[in-house]
Amino acid sequence: MARQTNDNARARKPGLRGEARRYSKLPREELDKIDYKNVSLLQRFVTERGKIRSRRVTGLSRRDQTRMARAVKRSRELGLLPYVDATKGLERSGGRGGRGRE
Repeated sequence: MARQTNDNARARKPGLRGEARRYSKLPREELDKIDYKNVSLLQRFVTERGKIRSRRVTGLSRRDQTRMARAVKRSRELGLLPYVDATKGLERSGGRGGRGRE
């Protein structure tokens, strides 16, 4: 059996998913300043709850995201940044969309 080909599928590049590839939202000078002591820069890559933002959100390269995550973890160890606050999600009852016990 012959396989039908779609002209649009051939024109698309894999991995782009319809949008242009994103480049870093920070200038190279700021990326070179990624350090565990630079708390003001690291707070831009951490959510309000203390989670590290993903590469998709930050727009960093794989190498820069790894450096940033390592710097966040080091600054957490020294007490400069907070760990993840798991108590914020405990107010709700139930789970997975069901009604909680009443």
